[in-house]
Amino acid sequence: MTRLTRFFTPFLCLLASAYAQAGSIEFSAAVYSSSEITTPATITLTRTGTTTAAASVQVTSTGGTATAGSDYTAVSATVSWAAGDAASKTVSVAIADDRLVEGTETVTLSLSSVTGDTLGSNSSATLNILDYEQGTLQFSAATYSVAENGGTAVLNVSRTSGSNGAVTVNYATTNGTATSPGFFTAASGTLNFAEGETSKSIGVSIIDNAVGQANKVFTVTLSTITGGALLGTQSSASVTIINDDSDFTPGLTRITPNAAGVTQPELVTLSQASPFNSANSLLATINRIPELAIPSLEATQEAANGRTSIVVGDATYHLYPYSASQASSTTAAIYLNPDQSGRLVTDEGLQINFQPALADFSVLQNALNLMKLTEMAITKYGNLEIQKNQGPPPLELDDSGKLVINNSYYDRYNLRPSVVSTLAPAGAVKGVYLLAHPNPALAGEVYMQIIYPAGSTLRQQLLTTAPANWQEFSNGLLALNGVNTVRSEGNGIVSFKYNTRTLRMYADFIVRRVDPKTYSTPSPKTGLFSVSDLNGDGMDDFRMVYASGDEQYFYLLP
Repeated sequence: MTRLTRFFTPFLCLLASAYAQAGSIEFSAAVYSSSEITTPATITLTRTGTTTAAASVQVTSTGGTATAGSDYTAVSATVSWAAGDAASKTVSVAIADDRLVEGTETVTLSLSSVTGDTLGSNSSATLNILDYEQGTLQFSAATYSVAENGGTAVLNVSRTSGSNGAVTVNYATTNGTATSPGFFTAASGTLNFAEGETSKSIGVSIIDNAVGQANKVFTVTLSTITGGALLGTQSSASVTIINDDSDFTPGLTRITPNAAGVTQPELVTLSQASPFNSANSLLATINRIPELAIPSLEATQEAANGRTSIVVGDATYHLYPYSASQASSTTAAIYLNPDQSGRLVTDEGLQINFQPALADFSVLQNALNLMKLTEMAITKYGNLEIQKNQGPPPLELDDSGKLVINNSYYDRYNLRPSVVSTLAPAGAVKGVYLLAHPNPALAGEVYMQIIYPAGSTLRQQLLTTAPANWQEFSNGLLALNGVNTVRSEGNGIVSFKYNTRTLRMYADFIVRRVDPKTYSTPSPKTGLFSVSDLNGDGMDDFRMVYASGDEQYFYLLP
């Protein structure tokens, strides 16, 4: 043995003895797990064996699928034990909740640079970061629609990008063009999502008000989320209530013209805002109709009596706007029906229905006053009605001797104004005139001409006989076998096709109350009936019984 060997041998023996007596440091487990929302994660190190000496070890994060800085904070820490200390030590790993759905990610932890002890078998470990996403809450759509008679609007709130944990979100409705309680019932509350739930719905009751109007909109908004979920960008949704009522009239402002001695129905006020766009008046939308968009052509309405006029050269159209309804299209146009009623269709899809209007009451009333006929009524169908017997109703005895009102007391003259007036003929004088009917087959029949002042000129408008209710009459005529194509030819004449023949009939200008004695049943059957010759011209005629309890004769022309 050399002198050098003799020198180192005792030292090596002492060193070997020291290592044999040193402790062991290692991770307490090979795998650790921590939820993404639990921070920090706690990593435990154990020291076993001989602990007589002080010891230390370096703990370092060295990789894995997780990204340092965004998923966790990188670890580089020295853990120390004093001599005789055998207690477990911990290292904290700060975890970031990154709000990304990414599944479980891993961090590799390693022990190194041990002093005073040795490394155990678990010198490396894996930290599993368990994904935990409470999700994002928002409406599944930005817009919803519901029919006015649909009962309930249902809005879906979706929970995406995770469904961990219980979360809540508040909701509330807000008025728009649709307001509560007129169009919907205001609603507010809280939606509760349990662990794993991804969808909830909100129900808002819709009011079916049976009034035509433009489609109306209200809003539902989400707010105040609890449980760690996020509020998505689609945090509000609009709900459109689709109108299912065609009659807009009840929702519009109307006036009842007030003229002495004249009973008139309500008229639609055209100066009011359009139900589709409050920035437009009804009159403005009417004047956008292409036929009226020509310079110097426009519709105007007199505020006092509601009569609407359109001046076209020497002709003036006189309209009585009595109702408004949903148009079948938004193609703006003016339509004239066979009986000279018509409709104004605006580009917003509103149809304003009109009847022909009398341009001047005073001239006709003066003539009627001379005949002791001081009261006149305008029907909702645009006709003028003048009761034949004005004053106390006459009494008579019925078959049983009972005193009753004479049924003929309710008979009245029925006249219809032409929709257009023109300049009066040269030499004309203001007044009411009866002119011979231009149809030779109606010798002895007349129509009425009214000459009235309009500024510095005189104008004329015609009054002729007509069905008391055109729609009911034409339906009754079409109900007869073989009848089609019913038209008004003016001057009280109605034409229709019977199979291949064209026939014409003339409306009597008197409308009578149905005499119950002429019918075998208490309630007379309504409709158009063929009857024997009424006017002595040798041809069968017709009797129209209206649902109102009135009847009117129609004479068949040769």
